[in-house]
Amino acid sequence: MSESPAALAVTYREATEADFPAVAALYEKLDALLRQHTYSFPVVENVGQLWLDMFRRTLGRFSVLYVAEYDGEIVGFIVARLKRVPEYLGGVMVGELKDMWVEPKVRRLGIGEKLLRLAIEWCRAQKVYSCEAQILLGNEPIIRLVESLGMKKELYQLRLSWEDYNEG
Repeated sequence: MSESPAALAVTYREATEADFPAVAALYEKLDALLRQHTYSFPVVENVGQLWLDMFRRTLGRFSVLYVAEYDGEIVGFIVARLKRVPEYLGGVMVGELKDMWVEPKVRRLGIGEKLLRLAIEWCRAQKVYSCEAQILLGNEPIIRLVESLGMKKELYQLRLSWEDYNEG
């Protein structure tokens, strides 16, 4: 199956400092989407900039930020980073596919899959033991996508908010 002309017009590259404002704005949209699922952390002002500041200093060493560009506009991004697991888990380095967003107007062009593959290949080049991703319950499209790439469900993460605590 050949790619559509629109899909062929998408370019992918590592982000530069000049891309950071656009990527931070896209993260704001991702944060809003997460809140439609099961995300329950407090709403934070300027969340896109705070998110970017969290990993900016590690870019090029322990993390990577890829962007997808279409018609001169950044329409998607993904972050991957490295982390070492504790010694009782082998003390190995693991790749973490951290955050990803693709603008709704360009979904179905294969951008999400291409960004994921770029991040996975970056992790592979870092010689990590494996790659992992945390995906909120209810986000079935991304769950299906990562499973199609070979990822397997491994664990459930549960969170207790104090207003939900059953003191019995």
